[in-house]
Amino acid sequence: MIKQLSLVSAAALALSVFGTGAWADGEPAAAYAPAAERSCSSGPFAGPYIGAAIGGGKHDSEIHDRNPGSPTFGQSFDDDDSALTFGGYAGYNWQCGRWVFGVETDFNYFDASSTARVDTVSLKSEIDWYGTLRARAGVVLGDSTLLYATGGLAYSKIDHTFSDSLGPAGPFSQSDDDSAAGWTIGGGIERLHHSRWLLRAEAFYVDLGDETHTYVVDSTACGGGPCTAISKWEDDFWVARIGLTYKFGVREEVVPLK
Repeated sequence: MIKQLSLVSAAALALSVFGTGAWADGEPAAAYAPAAERSCSSGPFAGPYIGAAIGGGKHDSEIHDRNPGSPTFGQSFDDDDSALTFGGYAGYNWQCGRWVFGVETDFNYFDASSTARVDTVSLKSEIDWYGTLRARAGVVLGDSTLLYATGGLAYSKIDHTFSDSLGPAGPFSQSDDDSAAGWTIGGGIERLHHSRWLLRAEAFYVDLGDETHTYVVDSTACGGGPCTAISKWEDDFWVARIGLTYKFGVREEVVPLK
């Protein structure tokens, strides 16, 4: 988590420095701020946009033993993994003076894998990708910096694998490949560059809820009947990333915010 917050802090500082002076064509950022009296369909941050982002994430998986016959019944085991994430996003903003409201969706690659081990048992959780559908709300600082909060739906594909190298019937392994849905919350900062391009730095937390799996092995070592193991899995992760956005729409007049 410290790495993610450090990345966002560094990116935010870079955006601040980047936006303090005039741009390459000699026009200051304030040249693209809207008139305060305009409708909520106008403003430098208003309208549709697309973008791409890259960053890092930290996946944490916690597994709870729910098998009444297990010597570790009621205990929890966890592991975490840091991984690269990148993807694309698209959204739409409405700007009312200094206030900005919007909706955004994204889809991202995230190759994270966490493994907990208990004696001969291995419990592995893998996330290949994730997506979100979020609301955004923020305030414009100065003339071209947006500070915002965001939150909404999160979804992902998760692969849970239970393996026992010395099971009662010999080595045993079972994988459950499931789609999971949960929620996300976070925030970030966005800086306008000309009337079309924006740079952003953001971080958010994703909770994908929990899933319970039952593992069954037929074996005479279990009194002639099936052996079972029950585990509850909980997956969540942090993401911190930077992004480049292209905004569609008409160029705003040269009227600074008041």
